[in-house]
Amino acid sequence: MNNKVFGADPYVFRDPTSGLFYCVATRDEGHLHFVIYESKDLLSWKQVGYTLDDRDENNWCSDWFWAPECYYNPNNGYYYLFYSAKTLPTLVEKYFANANYEECCKIGVAVAKSPKGPFKNITNLPLDYYPYDPNYSNVDACFSDIFKLRESQADNPLVPKGEYLSSIDVNLFIDDDKKIYLYFSRCCYHNAVFDEKLHKYIEESNICVVELDNKWWFSEEPIMPRIKDEYKNECNGKRQDRFKTVISYQNEPQEWENAHVNDYELYNAKKHNRRWSEGSTTATVILKNVKYYVIIYSCNNYENEKYGVGIAFSTSPLGPFKKYTQNPIISEKNDQNVVSTGHGCLINLDSELYYFHHGRNSSNEDRSLFLTRIKTLDLNNVSIDKIVQCKLN
Repeated sequence: MNNKVFGADPYVFRDPTSGLFYCVATRDEGHLHFVIYESKDLLSWKQVGYTLDDRDENNWCSDWFWAPECYYNPNNGYYYLFYSAKTLPTLVEKYFANANYEECCKIGVAVAKSPKGPFKNITNLPLDYYPYDPNYSNVDACFSDIFKLRESQADNPLVPKGEYLSSIDVNLFIDDDKKIYLYFSRCCYHNAVFDEKLHKYIEESNICVVELDNKWWFSEEPIMPRIKDEYKNECNGKRQDRFKTVISYQNEPQEWENAHVNDYELYNAKKHNRRWSEGSTTATVILKNVKYYVIIYSCNNYENEKYGVGIAFSTSPLGPFKKYTQNPIISEKNDQNVVSTGHGCLINLDSELYYFHHGRNSSNEDRSLFLTRIKTLDLNNVSIDKIVQCKLN
């Protein structure tokens, strides 16, 4: 098929002015990042450009332009692009207190007057947020080989406590009461967790949340979003902000998430032992007259056959979330010629719920875009229709 809609980590929104659907996705072309597609029906798309140019005078990024999401603000008529990227080398020390911090990802916000752009960064810095885990035992700083087998977790007074988080895969959720929540994935990097069963450390990514102050959403002119004051924290003159973890293997382990826990051994130390929980999207549903918050997320790496989509439910946007016992709800479908299904967004259209996501027809091609209707959504029963491939006009 030569008319595939190529891209990864797609996010779809409906433009209230034109009524057309727009999709932003991870895909680069030189200095241009985040491809934009336009559609009338969610299945047939045409490319209309790219959202971000890293030659923007406010550019703060060096690489890894990932997972864009775009939101129309009816209060001022601007479109807000949220995304993640690695910071410029000059900013690494500022945000991570370690100039050698490798996966130095932060969240950016750019705006435009049209869904087609051009989008411009609001400031020359990422979101003013310093998520910090004060309880993390930074074994990364003490051991050259953190993945080797051990009898027990390293209990050494020399192991320093605390670490800043690398943040990717931002997802915004605006609740009915106008409270705004920012979900993001904490990178696996510098998050090594000891697995008592496997007797070794596994690097894990988790899905976290912070509440934003909503003043920026009601501002007549674009201003940079800020976290609520209750999440800000300072220690010895340094920002060490709070967050809440809502999806993690440690809180609720599921076996399907373990596709990469032996990669270090299998690939002769060229890969890390990891577990991924990322690419989240959030919505609300009414089940038995109760309002539930639903998070759909991806686990494992997209190149692995066990890469797929999980779902979890909560009665609060801050959790706790309970994972669906039959996860994954979407995964590789060899009979449909679809692999690498994951990292998408929920779309509520005419009382039908859809998941718009990336996938591949084979393991040797780039990711492209697919649409799947969620046929049944209940706490104890989630089912889907056939996965449908999107087409390029």
